[in-house]
Amino acid sequence: MVGRWGRGSEPDPELRSLPFARRLAYFDGEFERLRRERRLPASSSARLRALEPLLRRGPRRSPGPRSALAAGALLLLLLLLPCGLLRAGPAARFLSFCGRALLIQVCQKYPTVESVQKVDPKVVLQKYLRQNLPLVITDGAEEWVALRDFTVPFLARLFSGHPVLQNTIVCSYWDSQDSLEKSPSVFLEKIYHQRLAHWAVQWKNCNKAAAKVIRGFYLRPYFLPAVVELAESNWLLMAAQTENGGTGDTFVKVGDHDGDLLMWIAQLQGVFEVQLLPKDLCANNCTHYTLRLSPGEAVAVPLQMWEVQYRPSSATAIGLAATGNWLQDSR
Repeated sequence: MVGRWGRGSEPDPELRSLPFARRLAYFDGEFERLRRERRLPASSSARLRALEPLLRRGPRRSPGPRSALAAGALLLLLLLLPCGLLRAGPAARFLSFCGRALLIQVCQKYPTVESVQKVDPKVVLQKYLRQNLPLVITDGAEEWVALRDFTVPFLARLFSGHPVLQNTIVCSYWDSQDSLEKSPSVFLEKIYHQRLAHWAVQWKNCNKAAAKVIRGFYLRPYFLPAVVELAESNWLLMAAQTENGGTGDTFVKVGDHDGDLLMWIAQLQGVFEVQLLPKDLCANNCTHYTLRLSPGEAVAVPLQMWEVQYRPSSATAIGLAATGNWLQDSR
């Protein structure tokens, strides 16, 4: 099959006439045969080298077996990914690699995380989210009630006194004390009464009624375009720096994304130091970014490429986060 692909990477006309399921089965068989015959590059670095001419969009030349294979894989990737029709198998795994290789090219050319304000949501979608590029929005949370109200005493009263928050169980709870109760109200009471010197806690408000209570304190981020559908749940991230302000505070990862494509974090009190770590294959080829978020600022992070972790860079730091996906729309 590879030998039939010409300069334009066009498949055999007979193959194009087959039903889609038959074509997919054919390609799966071809990739399996290439793997058995050891004609498929075995290592990640070798596969990346095979893809480099295509990724750089250099001058055309007659493709060898590897570059033709890469051309075919990229063409299939473009055809199959929008349809959600890839299945498990050697072809799917190789095409998945091709997608990650394209992401590597993106992050290698992105020297810093840009900061913007009064940004058009359409620009955010086209220039950043769809390119898997994070960005900081310096006015992302300026008009929120939470920016003024969310302090440790206020949250301690809210979670211990509000009938909905008091009687619902949160998800993905974690605190630095490994508390048995797994309860925001219990932990916040400890903090409020200053029984802890330095601490960190995060939890996900996954109950619909509880998440709605928290949403009453903030607006939908203005920088997110209408095609971004936010999850109903939201996160609270809280931490206090060590007494001497040193680097003893370890970074805490924000997990449990439920497969969402986007996370935003808004800084409400104090300062968080946020690290963006490239995922999987990108980790060996791309740098990580360290940001400092001040009150009123927000960061939008595409989760396909990046993992998010944070630590306090002030006496007390409080942030709010949520995830979401963007729907298909015309470009």
